[in-house]
Parts: sequence; C-alpha cells; structure tokens
Amino acid sequence: MISTISHTICLVSELISVKLKLRFTQTHRDECFRFVVVYMFAVLFQSTLFLMMAIDLLLAVVMPIRHKLWQRGPYLLILCTPPILFSSFAIFIEQLYINHENLLMCTVSLAAPRNVRFWGTIITFSTVLLAVALIIVTAVKVHINEQAASSPFIRHSFSMSKKPRSSEIKLLKSLATLIFFFICSWTLSVVLFHVAMYFDSSIGYQFHKYTFILQLPTFCQNFFVTALRSPRYARAYMEQLSFILCVKRRISTLKTRQSSNNCSKPNNIVDL
Repeated sequence: MISTISHTICLVSELISVKLKLRFTQTHRDECFRFVVVYMFAVLFQSTLFLMMAIDLLLAVVMPIRHKLWQRGPYLLILCTPPILFSSFAIFIEQLYINHENLLMCTVSLAAPRNVRFWGTIITFSTVLLAVALIIVTAVKVHINEQAASSPFIRHSFSMSKKPRSSEIKLLKSLATLIFFFICSWTLSVVLFHVAMYFDSSIGYQFHKYTFILQLPTFCQNFFVTALRSPRYARAYMEQLSFILCVKRRISTLKTRQSSNNCSKPNNIVDL
C-alpha cells in the first residue's frame, strides 16, 4: 500500500507536468526543482522501497515465527525509515548544489545538477543489485527449506506447513515480478538518461523528453501486476482502505459527538 501511494504521487505529478507543459517549456534549474520536488521525493522513496521489500521477504523466510510476532505498525515504520531518510538527504544535497542554469525542459532528472545525477545513478544501480541479490538469497533459502521438508524424517511436519510454504513461494514470485518490472523500466530509463548526458544537448534533450514513458510501467505495476492479478494483494488493499475509512468515520463520529455536546450546553455555562 505504501508503494502504491508513492507510485500514485508519481503518476499524479507526471500528469501535472504534462498539464503545465514542463517537458516542452524552457526554464531554469532552480525553478524546475521547486516544481518537481514532491515528485522527486516520491521517485527516490519508491526506488529505495524495493530494497526494503526484498529485506522484508528475506526476514519472513529466514525467521518466519518472529516475523509474524512483530507488531505491524512499528515494523512498517522501521522499514519506511531508510527510504524516507535517503530521500530527504538526497533532496537536501540537491538543494545545496542547485543553480540558475538554463534548461530546455523540466524533468525530475534534469532538476538535479550533473554531479548529483552521476552519484544518483550509482546509488540506483547499487540498490537494484542489492535487491536482486536478496531475492536470489531468499529463493535459495526457500528451495533449501523445501528440500529439507521433503525428507522422510519430517514429512509429517511438512504436510502441516505446506500452506505457509506455498504462501512464501507466492510472495517470492510477486516480489520478483515487481523487481523485474522495476529493473526493466526504471533502471533502463536511468541508463538512457545517463547515456544522454554524453551526447550533444539537442540530442540529449530528445532522450530526456520521453524517458518517462519507460518509467510508467514501474509506477503502474502495483495496480496491474499486484492489485488486479493477485487476489491476495487486492484483499490486502481493501483491508487497508477499510482501515482508512474506519479512521475517517471515527473522526467524524467524534466531531459529531463534540458538536452535539456543545449544542446541548446552556449558554450561561462556561467550561472551566
């Protein structure tokens, strides 16, 4: 759900940039940075969140009992803290190096200075490689668990835990699909943008103008890959949405009660 929210922010920001014609209007880097700072934060957040999702799945496979006993709220806060800190730090660094350089168009990547973009590319590739490595380690661990469970000495216990292991495999496939789309779309767009830096400005800007098309599968995959294709993810989305609606109902109920209590008091009575 958190990944879906960040991707929704990216999609809405992309629509806003199209509405304002940021990709077809000459501007300055500092002005462009102010336009896309929220979009930039969401992009950095979602790119780091994939690594935390891979870590979460690895912990669920390596220590399943302890993973289930952890409280959901604090655990989600811990998982989201590194992406938030990284995104905030990156925005802070970019703001330090921002300048008034002329830009032929305004995009998230062009809003950052050239030296900051280089290190951003290195960090993106490092994050992707680490996430892929964790997925491979998790898959190996699941395979080892299946081989150990197929042993005749523990065949009875395997029959009792067959459903949880099947759930682990489904989660692994879902996350592997998300990582695959992320590598094919987001990472490819970062590569093309980095390559365009070495071309002439007129040619490079043609790359920059349409690289967002490669990023759209990453921003849309939570809706089409998980929510529509997986009943388990769709059910989880509905549970979280119902929780949000429940919170809204509680707040409205409290406001209604408070207003009714205020109306029921006589005018000559003052609260102490």
